[in-house]
Amino acid sequence: MKKTGLKPKTWSPAERRRLRQAIYGFHVRAFGEEMARVNFLPLAERRRYIAEMMDHALRKGVEFDKPALGVTP
Repeated sequence: MKKTGLKPKTWSPAERRRLRQAIYGFHVRAFGEEMARVNFLPLAERRRYIAEMMDHALRKGVEFDKPALGVTP
């Protein structure tokens, strides 16, 4: 590819905010409010939160014997 001399477009703060809101809105519709919030946590905090959720589920008697199929009947 040849360089055209054009600089990449920089996004204004308002455009970045609007895009971020659109992405967050998609996550809310796709995963629900709680998981959308978790998806945007830093990786270490996200892993800690998921581990706490699994520990809580185990304490409540949830069994993880069956593999996750990815489809809710």
